[in-house]
Amino acid sequence: MYLDKILGSKTKVNALSVLVTHPERGIVENELAKEAGASVSEVNRQVRDLVNVGLVIMERVGKSKLYRVNQQHFLFEPLRSVFRGLEEIYREIANKVARFVAGKHEVETVLLFGSLVSRRIRSDFVKEPSDVDIMIVVKNKRQTEGVRKDVLNFVGSEIFPEYGINVYPIVLSVEEYLSGLSKDAFIMDVHSRGEVLYGEKPRRFG
Repeated sequence: MYLDKILGSKTKVNALSVLVTHPERGIVENELAKEAGASVSEVNRQVRDLVNVGLVIMERVGKSKLYRVNQQHFLFEPLRSVFRGLEEIYREIANKVARFVAGKHEVETVLLFGSLVSRRIRSDFVKEPSDVDIMIVVKNKRQTEGVRKDVLNFVGSEIFPEYGINVYPIVLSVEEYLSGLSKDAFIMDVHSRGEVLYGEKPRRFG
């Protein structure tokens, strides 16, 4: 399989990730080495294979080497999809869930909170992936269980099979949410820091 030659080392993967996610940049060897977490000599040695197959273009600038990804190469688009940042992927998931629940149920708001909002997503996607934390506020308490079940079914059938990431929805009525604003530290924190994906944050008046 030819891909084992192209993606056959951590240095190649890291260097490609830097180049593919910044296709407009030409990156000098010492900068690429720093961002790839490797020595300059190791980067030059490993990236040579990528240059030989035309995936990376190398130019000499004085005594330095300048690298950029070849956007015309047939592997560029597949790799750009693979090397998307985790934050972008998590936000895509959160927005899919918000669109689903808002399209199926009468909800007041959908709030994103937790590690994604605070930009503390764990980088170990294999052993310790972060979850997507969402709070859904509905008009009355009778809706909460049905909404929760529908979201969990959607996550189980559509989200997890595609992304391998879990979503844990918290579903509250407007009354429960507003009551929590005066006595529940967790709800107060979500209200303060949460990011609105749909609707508006409920507020007390008067």
